[in-house]
Amino acid sequence: MSKVKELEIKNKYTGEVIRTIPADTPETVQAKIKKVHKNQHLLREMDFFERAQLLSKYAGKMRFKKKKLKDLVVAEGGLPIKYSEWELSIVLTGFKFCDWYHQFIEDRPLTGIEGQKNVVIKYIPHGLSACISPRNTPISLPLYQMGANYLVGNGVIVKPSTACPLTMLEAYSTMKEMEFPGLDALDLVIAPGEWAVDEFLKSQLIKIIMTVTSSHTAKDILVRYGRLLKKTADKSMGVTMYTQPFKQFFFECAGNDAGIVMNDVNLEKVAKWNAVASYTNSGQQCFSMKRIIVHQDIYDEYIECLIKEIEKLKYGDPTDPTVDIGPLGSRRILMMMEVMVADAKEYDVKIYTGGEKIDTGEDYGLFYTPTLVEIKPELCEDLSKAPFLWREEAFGPVRSITKAKDMKDAIRLANASNYGMRAVVYTSNLNNIEVFKNQLEAANIYINAKPMLVDITVSLGGIKDSAYPAGCKYYPQELVYGKYIYDGTPLNLEKIK
Repeated sequence: MSKVKELEIKNKYTGEVIRTIPADTPETVQAKIKKVHKNQHLLREMDFFERAQLLSKYAGKMRFKKKKLKDLVVAEGGLPIKYSEWELSIVLTGFKFCDWYHQFIEDRPLTGIEGQKNVVIKYIPHGLSACISPRNTPISLPLYQMGANYLVGNGVIVKPSTACPLTMLEAYSTMKEMEFPGLDALDLVIAPGEWAVDEFLKSQLIKIIMTVTSSHTAKDILVRYGRLLKKTADKSMGVTMYTQPFKQFFFECAGNDAGIVMNDVNLEKVAKWNAVASYTNSGQQCFSMKRIIVHQDIYDEYIECLIKEIEKLKYGDPTDPTVDIGPLGSRRILMMMEVMVADAKEYDVKIYTGGEKIDTGEDYGLFYTPTLVEIKPELCEDLSKAPFLWREEAFGPVRSITKAKDMKDAIRLANASNYGMRAVVYTSNLNNIEVFKNQLEAANIYINAKPMLVDITVSLGGIKDSAYPAGCKYYPQELVYGKYIYDGTPLNLEKIK
């Protein structure tokens, strides 16, 4: 496969080339891996709270660059200016208060069954991490990946999307400007994921591969890892022995989140929140609300409220502070929205609003109008035969709405998915709330919450195809391993002298 030498980074709205930057090669990637691995000791010479204090100081420095960073997020990411502040605040606030994470990695003394206190679990950094970040978050996720590894003491290589690397390059240059301690144990790789992932997989210095990507891409990485293991098979002893050591994989994947609206809530308020939850960043977020499930008693009235909110959304130039929806990130996303809507039409669905594209014929200025598609509940009975829009994540501004007979039916529909990142419920019935908490199949449950809730206390993760390993989690706790230490010295010192 030929390797590009330079990358043109374009404005997602105008197509203007913002900057041309050099791309990494397999040789430079391997050189960076060796450099970072060699310098991990710089991080481990500091304790957790020193590293936390440095990250907090860095967040303060980055706030002086807020305008420049916001402009980059808007230009290369296509995120509307009104939401770029949110994108930045997630990670900068997280860095400012990152000592909060200490509770997950501090030494944990254990008391034995007879009251003895001679065991402690210590949490040890896994080692060098390779992190692959998505296109839809130019700074929050790649910087969170880098910061979490720094916090626990792992060296880290971050590969931002080649569609929008400039914001992260600016973030890294700020570290250089302030002579950030341990910087030689952190680096960026600017290269296409198709071959960069293979470089990460084959390097024995890399202990963790951390990605935020689609579930199908994550599975493909595991398949590629399996092929690599097979190539290392040694049969010289008469049995197959795989010489490549295990890596730790940490995948955050797709979401196909359900949002349930029961018949005992303020429909106008909930519709307003659901429009934001569904269409912010053109719906290009893993935790966007994608399948809206509504109690039959208020179904028609709620649809009217929701359509009214959807049609208020303004799309266009993301530098305009009144714009809610910026351009799509790629032609592939535009095509996927077209395919999902066309497939849904084969099931004789009703399209309440949207369903139109704005296509410049180029790889910029692409829009798909905010779209709401009705999917009849009987079409969701057999997941293998359900519309594509119901089965898979719509990573764009197309959402489905489905009628539920009652609470039990709403839960059944919400759980009828291969994904389980988040589920959202709106109800004022206190008894039913407990049922939803216990029976919804997702790693993160939100009850009567405003949309877009993200800060360091909010866990990530999912179940089913939304994450591996499964469950709600925080990055730092996935980047260390527990070491069991039994110290029998107080009991046995005299016996062994």
